[in-house]
Amino acid sequence: MNIRKHWKNLLLTTTAFFWAGCNGDSVTESGCPCDNGSGIESSSDNNDESSSSNAPSSSNAVESSSSEDLTSSSAGTSSELSSSSSFEASSSSTGEVTCVPGDSVISYFATQYSADLARFNAEEKAKHASVSKIDSISNTLQTVPQCLANLRQELDMFVALYGAPNNITKDEVCSDGTSRPTQEYLNYLKMKEEWEKNKPALDAECQKIFEDKLKEIEQTVKECLAISDPNTDLTVCDFDAMCPEYGVDSKCTYKYTCNDGVTCRRTEGNTNMDCTDKQGEKFTNTKKDFDKKYYTKENY
Repeated sequence: MNIRKHWKNLLLTTTAFFWAGCNGDSVTESGCPCDNGSGIESSSDNNDESSSSNAPSSSNAVESSSSEDLTSSSAGTSSELSSSSSFEASSSSTGEVTCVPGDSVISYFATQYSADLARFNAEEKAKHASVSKIDSISNTLQTVPQCLANLRQELDMFVALYGAPNNITKDEVCSDGTSRPTQEYLNYLKMKEEWEKNKPALDAECQKIFEDKLKEIEQTVKECLAISDPNTDLTVCDFDAMCPEYGVDSKCTYKYTCNDGVTCRRTEGNTNMDCTDKQGEKFTNTKKDFDKKYYTKENY
């Protein structure tokens, strides 16, 4: 009886310990069911489940770790690409800039040529003024000294001063999208500034050249008039030119009326002249022979 009682107590105690060990732990740890059958989880179960739901599973943790690594790797790659792009842009911006000539071109003469041209024009101006002076004197004379006629012809000759201008490109377009003046143009601007600075002195020099040349020619005219000889002087002739207004092939006709009674006509382009003396006799004369004997008041 006592043995059965003790056995029963031992069995109840063992059962109590068995159920005490369940307490909602996993089956793998205790070997007992984790649900008490009521469908209501204990507070410890809720806490465990809450912790379980908040903490990532091992697979989620791996995925999260992998995602973080990928994000970190992507961020690193993006940073490297950005750095690489910045380096390339920096390399490009600090690289050599190439430029090509633009379309704007200017022409100019060198300062030395321009100065020589100004001096030349001053002298030519004096020559033309002297031709007008000789013509005004000749209009008052019946005969003109040969030397005066030769002087007039010399002064009235056309003299050309040749020179080629310099052509330079004003600006250049560069590979960085900018444009800038060429070095040649900068040199030109400096030369132009220097020219403007020295121009007043050059103008004064040219004025003196004009005055000196005019005095020289006037002195020669006086000397020619002083040695006038009726036997060698040229007979003065009035000169008229009749030119048709229309017609491509039309030519001018030149008429000479001289103080000795001779009249002559010449068609443009011909060297021979059809003349009539004061007695009415017709004869032919060449332009070269005519100029040796006659002086034309005005050149057409």
